[in-house]
Amino acid sequence: MKIKPYIYGLASILFALNSCKTEDVKPISGSNASKVSITADKLVISENEGVATITASLNMPSADNVEVSLMFSGNASYAIDYTSSVSIIIPAGSITANITVTAMQDTIEEGNEIIQLEVASVIGATKDGIQAISMAIEDDDVPTQVSLLLNEILYDPSNSGLDGDANGDGQYSQAEDEFVELINLSTQAIDLSGYMLYDAENLGINTPNHTFPNGSIVEAGKAILIFGGGTPTGTFGGAVVQKSTSGDLNLNNAGDILYLYNPANEEVLSIDIEPWSNNPNESYSRNPDITGDFEQHSASSSKLFSPGTKIDGTPF
Repeated sequence: MKIKPYIYGLASILFALNSCKTEDVKPISGSNASKVSITADKLVISENEGVATITASLNMPSADNVEVSLMFSGNASYAIDYTSSVSIIIPAGSITANITVTAMQDTIEEGNEIIQLEVASVIGATKDGIQAISMAIEDDDVPTQVSLLLNEILYDPSNSGLDGDANGDGQYSQAEDEFVELINLSTQAIDLSGYMLYDAENLGINTPNHTFPNGSIVEAGKAILIFGGGTPTGTFGGAVVQKSTSGDLNLNNAGDILYLYNPANEEVLSIDIEPWSNNPNESYSRNPDITGDFEQHSASSSKLFSPGTKIDGTPF
C-alpha cells in the first residue's frame, strides 16, 4: 500500500437558503443581486424520445422575473435530433425553474451524439461563472455504446477504528476498503466482461488493477462497485459488487489517474484524481449524484462514504 498525501476539494459553496424561514428571505431587486446556475437530472437520454430536465437555480430570490437564455451546440442538431425551449424564466420570488430537453427519434445510424448547453445571457441576475452542461443522445440504431461515469471514489479510508470499513466486513484495511463506484449512464444494460481498470502506475506496466470477470452486467442507471479486497458484506444498494482481481486497487493519495480500457485495449474512461489529493479519510462523491461536482462525502452527509448508493443512502 502506498503512503498517500492530502487532496484539496473541488466542492462548490452552496448558500443554505432552505435553512432560513420563508418569511425571513426577502426578494432583492436588481440585475446583480442574484446568481444563476444550471443542472441536469440526466447526462444521457435515449434517442427514442428520452427526456432530461434542465433546472436553473438562483442563490437568492429576485423581486423581478429572471430570464435565462440558453445556447445549444455540439454534434447533435437542434430541432432535428432534439427539441427544447431556448430560455428558462424564473418567476419573481422563486429560486428555481426548469425546462426539458427531448430527443427526437430517427432511423439513421449516427452513433451517440452530444448536446452542449450553455447559459448565453441572463436578464434580472448574473451567471455564476461559466454555466454549461454536456449530455449525450444514445443512438438506438446501433449497438449500445458503453457510457460510464465515476460517481464516488475512496482512496483514503479512515484508520480510526472501523470508520474506514467501507466494505462492511467488520475489519479495517486500507488496501481492502478502497473502492471505485461507476454508474452505467446508458439507457440499456452493458456488459463489462473483460474490461480493465488501471491506475497510472499499473497502466505503465500494463498490469490491470482489476479485470472485470465474465458476466459483469450492469443494468441501465445502476452502479458497479470495485473494492480493493476483503469480504464485502451488505446490500450496497443493489449494485454489482466485485473485488480487485489484483488484490489491491493501490490508489495513490499523492495524485493518480484512473483509466478504464475495453477488451480491445481502447481507453473508455479516464479521470485525474490529483485535485482531491488531501488525505480526506473519507470518499469523494459527486453532489448531486451523477450530475454534480466532486466534494468530500461529509460535506453533505453524516457518513464518510456511500458505496453503491446515492449520498443519502437511496439506491440508484
